[in-house]
Amino acid sequence: MSRITRASYAVLIACTAAHLLNHMYTGALSPFLPLIRDELTLNYTEVGIVTSAAIITMTISHLMVGYLGDKGWRDFFISSSVILSAIVILFTSFATSFVFITICMLLLGTGASGYHPSAFPALSEKFPCGARAKATGMQAIGGLVGMAIIPILGATLLILLGNWRDSLFLLGIIGVISFFPIAGLMRYSNQTCVGEFRDGETEEDNRPEGWTRDYALSILSMGLRGMPFRCTTLLMPLYLVESYGYEPVWAGSLTTVMLVAGLVGEVISAPLSDRVGRRVPFLIISAGLTTICLGFLYFPLEPIVLLAILIGIGFFFFLGVPPNTAYLTEVTPRDAQGLAFGLLFSVGALPGAIAPIIFGAIGDFYGIETSILFLVLTAGLATIVSVFLRDTNTVKQDEEIISKETTISKM
Repeated sequence: MSRITRASYAVLIACTAAHLLNHMYTGALSPFLPLIRDELTLNYTEVGIVTSAAIITMTISHLMVGYLGDKGWRDFFISSSVILSAIVILFTSFATSFVFITICMLLLGTGASGYHPSAFPALSEKFPCGARAKATGMQAIGGLVGMAIIPILGATLLILLGNWRDSLFLLGIIGVISFFPIAGLMRYSNQTCVGEFRDGETEEDNRPEGWTRDYALSILSMGLRGMPFRCTTLLMPLYLVESYGYEPVWAGSLTTVMLVAGLVGEVISAPLSDRVGRRVPFLIISAGLTTICLGFLYFPLEPIVLLAILIGIGFFFFLGVPPNTAYLTEVTPRDAQGLAFGLLFSVGALPGAIAPIIFGAIGDFYGIETSILFLVLTAGLATIVSVFLRDTNTVKQDEEIISKETTISKM
């Protein structure tokens, strides 16, 4: 697509809302884990299994979702991921054992798997490359907002409702209601797109025709970045409760502060990456500085220093998210976008899916503080891999096309 249209905005709003709910639901247990752990008598490894269960099945399902998305199911998957996730969260509120809650999380991952392999190709089709980081960055912000609000929202619901079961049930109802406007926007985007482009205008596609070295490195980079990402966003409240003795409400609030700092990082990097026409430098800076911040968590910290480190982790990690998502759209094969993103979010996301289990097992054997070294190692390796990535030329080429079109329209 050579210009931004009403169809572009419709799919962007739908994807942003669906992404918010996707991350809110896959992280829904996070603020309640200390209470769930006590009520169901779970150890750290079992907590890791419960946390990883949804991510594992979501990761496994992504490949099939991406393949079917290329066959025309993309819009259906984006909408259905919302309603299916919401229904599973409703059932999770009735969990009474480790097995029960683990099965619910396995089903949650299957339901939520429709989003990621479908959303990025959908946005790529509706936005020109010169605006793609802003578009993918906006939907990424939706996901980050979902992660950011769930710790504080969970803490608030605990105060208002008094227990984690009623809190989860209410969260499920929110998704059921939200499904209808999201499905409507996806339907509108297709109808509007047909009308706006009935004359057959197209954009020159500068994405690679086949599978490239940078795509393979992107899978490796995604796997390494995913491990500290999953552990910090899903297990930070538990870490703060266990290591610093904070109440769940305060631990959830600090986690929200960390993720809000990430929101600031995304807001800065999304337009800046498009403006300078570069992606890789952001990825190197993001992973490198995140590694340093994670290293500080190994040591006992004063409250004000801990707050600063949490802000640094959130800001620097998510500084790389919009450039990374835009980069992925530029290195995936043009005729297999769904399959390519299915691979990215299955093979590439598998390390992140199992990371909470590894984090928990290390905590059981050596103490939860030692688990932090695992995150430092993986973030450091992600930095090294990012150095070997190469920026594409599609951004600058597309910006030249848009600039020429703007000049012609003014003549």
